Amino acid sequence: MSAKVEFVHATGSSQGKRKAQEDFSSVWQPEEIEATTATRPLLVVVADGMGGHVGGQIASKLACEHFIRSFTRETEDVGPRLVQALEDSNDSIAAAVDGDRGLNGMGSTLLAGYLDATGLRWVSVGDSTLLFYRDGNLYRVNADHSHGARLDKQAEAGLISKQAAKADPRRHALHSALTGDRIPLQDLSLQPVLLIPGDVLIFATDGLLTLSGDAIATLVRKHRQDAPERIADELIASVDKSQVPRQDNTTLVVIQIKQNP
Repeated sequence: MSAKVEFVHATGSSQGKRKAQEDFSSVWQPEEIEATTATRPLLVVVADGMGGHVGGQIASKLACEHFIRSFTRETEDVGPRLVQALEDSNDSIAAAVDGDRGLNGMGSTLLAGYLDATGLRWVSVGDSTLLFYRDGNLYRVNADHSHGARLDKQAEAGLISKQAAKADPRRHALHSALTGDRIPLQDLSLQPVLLIPGDVLIFATDGLLTLSGDAIATLVRKHRQDAPERIADELIASVDKSQVPRQDNTTLVVIQIKQNP
């Protein structure tokens, strides 16, 4: 990004039809940068807790807060900071379980992205999704560590039917999460993805995926000139209107990339 851009963001959430809200999100930006050519960075973290509503609420909050705290206190390059912050988030869950055995079994997904003048870098564990919208097209850019993602790949390869993949009761099982133990899988992207004015990013827990990719893209396309709050509100409203039985919690952060004169 040769020109100065601005990252304008908004959050949205819905409890869905669950008994409690176990998602959490955090956003951090440094103080205004004086240089007229500088772009003010943005750090976004979204987490989806698990392990009972109390444990899930604690795990997602710990994961987000410790990630922000760890990342912002370091001065290394972005890559090592993302790696260390992820480890610190995982360690915070281990420490909480050690202090209260009633929390044993809790855990959380985590998706964190850092945006600056060079572009977007991220780290993710679990099935929370990072969506990238440009010129009418919507892409998922981070890995999906759910069993459903594996089933869908098997269906694409012709190993099982699409119907069997969608009907499998294990679809929402996770092959990786922050639980305080070793992290089995993580998606770490250190090569910045170029961002240009007009791009829209969506960091979201998997509840958003009640909507199809086409439906999400249509809503973003329709409201891309509006404030990010409008996009977030429309996405959450569409999830709620879908009336899916046992609709999961949904939490999202919408970011618009805008030219900053």
